[in-house]
Amino acid sequence: MTEINIIIPAVTAFLAAALTLMTGFGLGTILTPVFLLFYDVKIAILIVAVVHLLNNLLKFSLFSRHINTEILKRFGILTITGAFIGAFLQGMMNSGAVKVLLGISLIFLGLKEASGLGERVRLPKQIDFIGGFLSGLLGGLVGNQGAIRSVYLLNYNIPKETFIATATIIASVVDITRIPLYIFKGRGILAGNATLLFITIAAAFAGTFAGKKLFEKVSLNVFRLYIAIGVIIIGVLLTLMII
Repeated sequence: MTEINIIIPAVTAFLAAALTLMTGFGLGTILTPVFLLFYDVKIAILIVAVVHLLNNLLKFSLFSRHINTEILKRFGILTITGAFIGAFLQGMMNSGAVKVLLGISLIFLGLKEASGLGERVRLPKQIDFIGGFLSGLLGGLVGNQGAIRSVYLLNYNIPKETFIATATIIASVVDITRIPLYIFKGRGILAGNATLLFITIAAAFAGTFAGKKLFEKVSLNVFRLYIAIGVIIIGVLLTLMII
């Protein structure tokens, strides 16, 4: 393991954590391809998953007093249910087609928010549970659940701190359900890459604290626009089959 193999993933973790604090998604999407440049896929997936979970737990500790338990109950349980079903169906469906459909949907939903239409047109609360199920289902199928979760959470008129806290705890629960399986399959990976793991976690934590400084200065409208732009970018990347 050379210095460059540690420095580049660590710098990426810092920047990604800082930039994605407000979106509620994106750290794994940015970090995984960088790790794959230097490491075997099993090492990359497991280390990024652990960094993702611990960084989410840090974010939750920073915003935990703002969590909305009602949204969590309505949204979180169905996210886990959808994730299990999506993982089960993964081998039976064309993941490429699912990614393109998801990408197009995210572009549309992101543009709706960015244009201001999202403020005037909201999904009825009676069907908002669909967002929880779909985000988990798509996460199980193609691994990209965060963007659609964030879009549905925007449907609630909640403070930005509540958005971050609620999105983070949902993501953490999903991570907690998948990481034990990764560790079981890749026993020894964490011990054999302890230095890389520690430095990457430290870099992600530093990025999260830096992102929080920016977050505190951003208005709710700018915050929503930032998320909408992030959703559009993920949608374009999925549609073009880049991620």
